[in-house]
Amino acid sequence: MIWLVLYIVLLFGIGVHHWFRHRGASLDGFVVYDRQAGGFSVGMSLVALAFGASSVFGLAGYAYQYNLNAIWWTLSGAIFLVVLAYTFLDTVWRVRGYTIGDIIARVFGDNIRLLVSAVLFLAWLMVLAGQIIAGGNILTQFLGDQSWGYGLFTLIFTAYSLLVGQAGTVKTGFLQVVVMVAGLVLLLGLCLTAAPPEHGARPPVAVHFGFDEAFSFTLFLGVFVPVGLSYWFGPDMYSRIFLARDIASARRGLLLASASIVAISLIIVSIGILAKGIVTVAKPDLTVQTLVNQFFSGPLADFVLVALLSIPLSGADIILITTGTLLGRDVIAHGLRALGRAPDDAAQVWIIRGCMILAAALATGFALRLQAIIPSLLIAYKVFSISIVPLLFLSLLSIRRGAAAVATGAANRLVAVYLVLASLAVLLVELKFIPLTLPNYSLYLLLGNTAILLSLLRLGGHRFRPAAPALTREGKHSPSSRQAV
Repeated sequence: MIWLVLYIVLLFGIGVHHWFRHRGASLDGFVVYDRQAGGFSVGMSLVALAFGASSVFGLAGYAYQYNLNAIWWTLSGAIFLVVLAYTFLDTVWRVRGYTIGDIIARVFGDNIRLLVSAVLFLAWLMVLAGQIIAGGNILTQFLGDQSWGYGLFTLIFTAYSLLVGQAGTVKTGFLQVVVMVAGLVLLLGLCLTAAPPEHGARPPVAVHFGFDEAFSFTLFLGVFVPVGLSYWFGPDMYSRIFLARDIASARRGLLLASASIVAISLIIVSIGILAKGIVTVAKPDLTVQTLVNQFFSGPLADFVLVALLSIPLSGADIILITTGTLLGRDVIAHGLRALGRAPDDAAQVWIIRGCMILAAALATGFALRLQAIIPSLLIAYKVFSISIVPLLFLSLLSIRRGAAAVATGAANRLVAVYLVLASLAVLLVELKFIPLTLPNYSLYLLLGNTAILLSLLRLGGHRFRPAAPALTREGKHSPSSRQAV
């Protein structure tokens, strides 16, 4: 217990120190770290984000179930980070925005930005819930009560994020990765040497990779497509690009993150595969915690659990800031601006902080209801990939062509209706309000919705006109361009 107390005190000490030094932080300072992160910082921040709850606890559980096939959960992300580095990276960075809503707004206007950000806010609550489930399960080991475990974890990362903003996520990214890798290597060593207590001898380890009855091609697509798209077009991934001081730094960060994700994933998957022969788990998400509880004791067990607690924390703070910015800046601040009551930068920071508190509370409620990491994340990824990705993809293509595709009023209205209905339909299906047994329905809807969206734009009189002004190689905008974003 002493390790947990010391860890919490250390976090809050860092947070309070940062608060008193930077409590007057600008919007740029709080949300995008004044756009001064180098390649290494961007890369480590991406790794810390990638290895949140799903990619450690969820991945180990997946490996316990599906053996080496589980690596597709993170390998898809590593692949699409490389794809991003050589496709839309330049376009994303040159927008110099705060969220993906800024990219979409250049093409479809502020009204669609508002709707997109509202949908993303709701979807990313599920991603945040996944981190809370993982961190809450760890703290439950100390507190003995799940509700208290989930609540305390939420309090820790919310308070820390409110105090430090993105500066904290960048400055502690490398430290979080080091602590995570050290803990995982220790667990791997344990799995290589431990024997199951009930048998006294280790059964042979069977490693297999490929489709079988347990891991079908349908299941592969259900993981690879939505997870991969969340890396290629994800709002939290783009938030890391917006931090970079230049395009070269952003690209180095993406490539560094991709290589690191593959290496760390192999360690985690190995832990899950080896655990199959030495422990029996109540549910796959608890594979790592079960190993710690069964083979470690006393202060060492507490230390390992606290080290593991840093894993969901590394992603929760980034996701919370992203989620709060989506609602606070893109929805509320833009709504106030439309009413002629535009808040200044300082006011927007406080609005974002208020939205972060709301997001944390709602995500905790979802976590207590779902109590499964990967299913909660897949809900978010499916809503995102089906309804938002087509809009973002078309927006990026339009901007890359050196033009802003500005929809007419008719097209805007049609796109808005499409967005709301597509997002609502996915949520109702995933939450089991609408029974649908079609395998990989999300993939079919993604392709179909892209075609539908293109048709709506043509029907609504969508046409291209020159961007005002065009983006420069340095990513600079004229004053009029900055206001449009």
